[in-house]
Amino acid sequence: MRHWILLVWLLACADARAAEEKSAEAKTTEPKFSADKTGEKGPVIILKLDDVNVKTKTAAINGAWTRVVDYIEGKKLKASLGIICNSLELDNEGYAKWIKDVQKRGAIEFWFHGYDHAVHTDDGKPYNEFNHRSYEEQKDRFVKSQKLAQEKLGFALPGFGPPGGVYSASFDENTVKAMSDVPEMKIWLYPTPLDEAGKKLNEQGKVVVLERVWDVNLESKVGMPDLKKLMEGFAKHPGREYFVLQGHAAQWDKDRWEEFTKIVEFLESKHCLFMTPSEYVASMAKK
Repeated sequence: MRHWILLVWLLACADARAAEEKSAEAKTTEPKFSADKTGEKGPVIILKLDDVNVKTKTAAINGAWTRVVDYIEGKKLKASLGIICNSLELDNEGYAKWIKDVQKRGAIEFWFHGYDHAVHTDDGKPYNEFNHRSYEEQKDRFVKSQKLAQEKLGFALPGFGPPGGVYSASFDENTVKAMSDVPEMKIWLYPTPLDEAGKKLNEQGKVVVLERVWDVNLESKVGMPDLKKLMEGFAKHPGREYFVLQGHAAQWDKDRWEEFTKIVEFLESKHCLFMTPSEYVASMAKK
């Protein structure tokens, strides 16, 4: 009997040792990016991080947001965060102060990510907030959100990124018209590659449309940063001037956060320049 106990113990120790060696091997094989020695500048990177909000008047800001802001500021990079604007109606003083303080420091720009980010239905069919609503309804959401930003934060939100939620379009022709008509709107963080609607809006000159590239993004699925996929897509677009990279930082656990930081390190190794949307648009005007 003692021999069997000893054998079981030895096998358990062997399994534990193998697990430790596998973990150590995984750590040593994590990507370490050496700087690109060609001397060529990489593309501009606009980090578009969605869904800043609180749910109650006394709620603290989600720690995921303080983590990402501290990281971006600590590395002297730039990023942009999208606010769900009905959260400003709660008169959460700590939340509003945090946004104002972060905006003032300059590394982060806040933009308009919808009034409520809610799905609505028509004849039982679900639609995203800025799809399948009248022009008047959509414009009202822009106007009251800008009013909230001005009253609670002391500044307008010049950028817009339409919220999703269901598998359907995140905007329609009424959204395009509202973007053209609402004075504060200057930049559209477009959810797709540039289409005819985006081109026409760009040509009008009031709004700059910054398009997405499908195969170059922070996440391969919502909330899932994916370094491998980003690297593969990045290699397919040599010479591109900029990328808008979307992510959902409030959904990143420890492993997902580490994947995000590896993406940033990869982009730094490619001499990418991180900019806010407004900063990049201003640089375009100087060319």
